[in-house]
Amino acid sequence: MASVPVPPAQFPFSRADLRLLDTVAGCGDLAEVARRLGLRQASVERRLDRLDKDMDLALTRRGCHSTQLTAAGSRLLVAGRRFFRQVDLAARTEIFGAGPEALDAPDVLSIASAEPLLEDVVEDASATLGVLLSISHDTPHGALRQLADFSVDAVHTWGFDAPHASVDRAVRVYDVLDDALWVTLPSGHPLADREALSLADLLEENWVSEAGPGSEVLVERVFHTAGLPKPARLQVATASVVRGMLHRGDVVGLGSPTGPALHTPNLVRRSVVERPRRTCSLIVDPAVVPGALAGHLATLLTARCLGRFAEHHQDMLRDPWWAQWYGDQLDRQDAGAAPAAHPAADPSPPVEPGQLDVEDLHLLRAVAQHGSINRAAAVLSISQSALTRRIHRLEFRLGARLLLRSSRGTSLTSSARKFLRQLDVFEREFHGAGIAARRHPGRPVPTGRWTQAG
Repeated sequence: MASVPVPPAQFPFSRADLRLLDTVAGCGDLAEVARRLGLRQASVERRLDRLDKDMDLALTRRGCHSTQLTAAGSRLLVAGRRFFRQVDLAARTEIFGAGPEALDAPDVLSIASAEPLLEDVVEDASATLGVLLSISHDTPHGALRQLADFSVDAVHTWGFDAPHASVDRAVRVYDVLDDALWVTLPSGHPLADREALSLADLLEENWVSEAGPGSEVLVERVFHTAGLPKPARLQVATASVVRGMLHRGDVVGLGSPTGPALHTPNLVRRSVVERPRRTCSLIVDPAVVPGALAGHLATLLTARCLGRFAEHHQDMLRDPWWAQWYGDQLDRQDAGAAPAAHPAADPSPPVEPGQLDVEDLHLLRAVAQHGSINRAAAVLSISQSALTRRIHRLEFRLGARLLLRSSRGTSLTSSARKFLRQLDVFEREFHGAGIAARRHPGRPVPTGRWTQAG
């Protein structure tokens, strides 16, 4: 198989290359990378050099004894992982007739979060779901951009509409919380003694706000929904700066059960008459994150959020509206909760077929493009019988039929052709990720993905 020419326009990134980058991401020591892969250190370095040349990108940064992924390498690792999972899903769907759902969970789930709550479920995710969370924190808009740029496999964020609409790739959305909002204001404020406040009464206040998934401003959007103009004194900042300004007690802001509790005597929380809400969601790449895992993780997030609300915001439960909201969220969680078990405890998935690698894809594509075994063999510079044997071995390894034999010759089955049409889409997507990595090289990635986990 290695002797078959690989046209430069086709996918140059093999599963072995993916394992190499994955190992570098998890271990910054060249000798240890070589040990884990069963190679010599010099061989590892040659393979990394070859991969940089093939991809026309510097994927790693190396010292005498150490190596780490560059920002481009990290992005290509995520994109390559997605490519091969898409290939496996397409094979299950088109060749084996199974559903288009990822079956195997990644060991480490790369996830961008616009909410600090995600850090609270790292230990539970490891203990009950068997997955490690590698978390990067960003603004809601930045987190979605990371998902769109193939920098992460999932996003935990909030929005008023459908934040995933801005992501130009197939995603699946899991609701975490119907996130109602309250007003946080200084305890000495003239309106602090009221049980509920109208936004109209607060229009002239000094507001602080964070931006949402579509770059909308939270406070401005809430006022607009209530039919009011945006406050004249409105400052926009990141979530952490918003918290600091609120803690200082010189601004008014909107808070929610998903945010960290601000324990300070100079602040009070009050209900809002207009009852503004937003939606907190977990958005995943279904080709990488199995539905069972995503559902369990969303359930963990919901449970942690409601538990923190009951622990830190008992005062809000004196308001009948908030008590009703809390009861409704608990009922919704109980009605839709995933079973508290590892996804492997779900009904057994179909038997995992053999995996196609890039050499296999090139052989199948040659037959599809040239219409017969004879013409494909001539283009590949091998004999017809040799190409037929190779595809026979591939059929045996996969446990699936790929060739149709008739009086007019030999060609691919219709299911194999459908699979190859999808492959074209997957390759264009990967090459798009490579182009984006060249245009936006980004900052260096810290050595070792483990250091990013919470």
